[in-house]
Amino acid sequence: MSVWAVFFAIFVFTLLTMVDVKGFGYVRRKSPDNMVRFYFIVVAIRFLFAVTMVGLYTLFSNSREDTIHFAALILVLYTAMIVVSLITKH
Repeated sequence: MSVWAVFFAIFVFTLLTMVDVKGFGYVRRKSPDNMVRFYFIVVAIRFLFAVTMVGLYTLFSNSREDTIHFAALILVLYTAMIVVSLITKH
């Protein structure tokens, strides 16, 4: 697994977490009635992006072990993103 793939994954999950946290605050201030809708949309985007990243890496990777390591990295980053989102919301 290349350093660029790791950097890109960390960068993307950092951006998704920031969008989630900032968007949560914005929706809470402007339209609290739409909090559930916002949360479900963000959850769907995060999940689809994680699955798409692993799928694309699998498609273009030459090594099975690298693909497994990348999928494990995405799983850890996804879990960390969920934990950070829940900690900042509650």
